Amino acid sequence: MPDDQPEKRKPTGPDYSWLLSSQALRWKTWFYQGLVPFLLNRGGPVAAGESLEKLSDRFTRFWIPRKQELRRAIHTNMANCETGWDPATVETGLGRQLLRYVARDCVLDGAELNRYQDLFAIKGLEHLDQVRSEGRGYILLGSHLGGHLAAVHWLIKSGIDFRMLVQRPKHVSRDLDTWFASEMPIVSQHELFLKRDLSATEAARRMTDARRLIQRGIGLYLNCDIPWDGPNTDSYPFLGRDLQFQSIWIDLATILQCPIVIISCRQKPGGRFELTFDEPAMADRFDSRSAIFKWAVSRLEQRLIEYPDDAIAHLLWPIHHPGRSSK
Repeated sequence: MPDDQPEKRKPTGPDYSWLLSSQALRWKTWFYQGLVPFLLNRGGPVAAGESLEKLSDRFTRFWIPRKQELRRAIHTNMANCETGWDPATVETGLGRQLLRYVARDCVLDGAELNRYQDLFAIKGLEHLDQVRSEGRGYILLGSHLGGHLAAVHWLIKSGIDFRMLVQRPKHVSRDLDTWFASEMPIVSQHELFLKRDLSATEAARRMTDARRLIQRGIGLYLNCDIPWDGPNTDSYPFLGRDLQFQSIWIDLATILQCPIVIISCRQKPGGRFELTFDEPAMADRFDSRSAIFKWAVSRLEQRLIEYPDDAIAHLLWPIHHPGRSSK
């Protein structure tokens, strides 16, 4: 090939090679590698999210078992939490957002940073900027509310230096998978993921790494609503039932005296997101663990009750079921 002849570009569209593999027999493969990339390639992130809403609405309207499951979850939680929800409105909202929630951050795959102004409405960014400008490590306290992985995607694309102290999420975008696998200063993300069967040595190493990150001024993302067994847990009332949650974020915040910024991300109707950073707060060493956790969970409960369309994990996932009465 002559030197002055331009190099051919590799195709950037969806890869459908999975159709020839055994993975083609699984619905998740069709969804994550077929439907979502097709919608994204056809119309971009916002249009893809809106299309998923329409498909999800039809899916839940006509699949009777799913419709019945939604109704049971709504009525049970209304009875236990005195939410004041209108059941029909909540059922419609949850039904429309289900597939967007399942899609995680895959609808953002490959989106350029200059498109994020259209994708995200940001509230309270000055609170995150404040703790970062102080050069101190901090805790980003998230949950499984709405577009929680879309929030992580935004943080990465925006150049925020942070790590996640969570279990490795599955079925995420290629952008997020690349970030998970990349090498990073101090400790890489792939070395920090939690597992339910960690040995005591590995668990201690992760806590040591988390402490090093915060001491070096790097943010640490954790979730406050992970049901967990074993050490580093506490039992707290949540949506009408006591649940045992992972609570290592309380230990880190009190021992290291680093600020906590609660982060939440709504799936707004129409394919967009609303990302909110709360005002930084400090966990006093002399406060009870229950008081600290109540502070965080009460904010999550308030948002779940205010925006039940985003409560998909908390109403429908078997691991939560916080509204079901104990037998």
